[in-house]
Amino acid sequence: MLRSLEIRDLAIINEAGIEFESGFTAVTGETGAGKSILLNALKLILGAKAKTDLIRQGADKLRVEAVFDLPPSPELRERLLELELDVDDELVLERELTTAGKSRARINGTLVPLADLESVGRHLVDLHGQHEQQGLLDGAAHARYLDGYAGLNEQADGWGKLRAAFRASDAALQQAREDVARLREQIEFLQFQFKELDKAAIHEGEEEKIEGELKMMSGLEKVLVGQQASLGTVETSSAMLGKLEKELQALAGHLQADSLSGHLEKLLEARESLSELREALRHLDIPAEADPARMDALNARLALMQRLRGKYKTDLPGLIALRDRRREEISRVENAEVETASLSEQRDAALDAVRKVAKTLSEKRRVAARKFDSEVNARLAQLGMDGSRFETRFQSIEENDGVNPERVEFFLAANPGEPARPLKQSASGGEISRVMLAIKGALAHSDPRPVLVFDELDTGIGGATALRVGEALVELAKHHQLLVITHLHQVAAQAGHQHRVEKHLDGGRTVTRVIALKEKERAAELARMMGGEESGAALRHAKELLRKGG
Repeated sequence: MLRSLEIRDLAIINEAGIEFESGFTAVTGETGAGKSILLNALKLILGAKAKTDLIRQGADKLRVEAVFDLPPSPELRERLLELELDVDDELVLERELTTAGKSRARINGTLVPLADLESVGRHLVDLHGQHEQQGLLDGAAHARYLDGYAGLNEQADGWGKLRAAFRASDAALQQAREDVARLREQIEFLQFQFKELDKAAIHEGEEEKIEGELKMMSGLEKVLVGQQASLGTVETSSAMLGKLEKELQALAGHLQADSLSGHLEKLLEARESLSELREALRHLDIPAEADPARMDALNARLALMQRLRGKYKTDLPGLIALRDRRREEISRVENAEVETASLSEQRDAALDAVRKVAKTLSEKRRVAARKFDSEVNARLAQLGMDGSRFETRFQSIEENDGVNPERVEFFLAANPGEPARPLKQSASGGEISRVMLAIKGALAHSDPRPVLVFDELDTGIGGATALRVGEALVELAKHHQLLVITHLHQVAAQAGHQHRVEKHLDGGRTVTRVIALKEKERAAELARMMGGEESGAALRHAKELLRKGG
């Protein structure tokens, strides 16, 4: 259940902290007091997109926080684990929106993308405002209601995945056939390009290697001169070191102390290093002169590469990749029958799988529909629509090929003797509200979401019908926590709890506050809702309504 809701700087709410109880809570107040702000706050918590004009004038940001008791929902716990969030007995959902348009969402203090906030919120709250009720008129949603009633959501999801797999395999098969047909038309061209590139036998790094070799060959004379000069320098240095060695040895013979022995050893090592260098220079693999034939061959190779680069408008790696691609394309044409046969088998297997599930799903929906219709009609009778007739119909889909179950659509005969027509063509605003409530009542046992929020539920109704709507809400509150925004005293009187939304001036500015009403305050609020005046008669009637619970 929703335990609390904190709102800061949202529209004309400066600061509000609202505590909620289980069961049925009515939210009332004068028109324009700000009841819709509560709805907007809940929508923000549930991940709805928001505009900065929701931020209170003069504030830098708005903030909404909702605290929920974690419901016993395996799907929700699995989702929280997927998001790597701590699974506790409490969920705290937060939403901030700055004037710069930056939105931040948190779950139990952890920053999450808005989509993740929405994915968690949909397991907690089912919100029905005017827009959501109008969604009941969309035939595409009717199958979801029936599946929820029949416990077929998992099977319907499985069918959806199989249908996606079939469409993917069918698209792959069609694409393969189109590709092969296109390649067959170009096969001679592809073969020509492949032969040309394959004959060239270009390999990665070849150009750099050739250019290096040509550079060396073009500078061969300089290399030879350098070799001889280096050898001469080494010979001269070696002779000088030999002379120095003899002079130092003679000097050492005249000294008593062996003070020059260490230097003589280093001198010997230097002469040995020069000797090794001399041998290395003498044995360098340097041709006596450049090979003209070799140079011609290398230049021709470079010219070939340059010509192919210009022809195909790419670099050497691109030429290599093009050759490999042409080889694969030619191979694909040659093996087209094998490839398309394999893809066709995969497509047929996917088609068989989705057909089986679609057939089973359709059969189960038809069985469930009879019971669903009966229960909805019984609830509509309780809501003052005892002369109406609700029907679930199944309509074949053209060119279905067995992939889709029949289309599910709700029909309604609003008055006795009238033919049933699609819900969107036959129901008024008040009737839509009651049909929605009847469906929600039928779904009460199967809907895992703990919180239901209703706004504009009382559109187009009053009197005895309003009393019946209140009674239906009381029954629904046995299975869910209900938050109902209402203008009808007949509905509000049957709630277990009541909050009044009111606005007043504070420092010259209009602010909205939400007040949890006690019994005496509830009577006054109901009296206001009845006639706009807290007269003695209205108060007595209000107290009587509260005593009776409607």
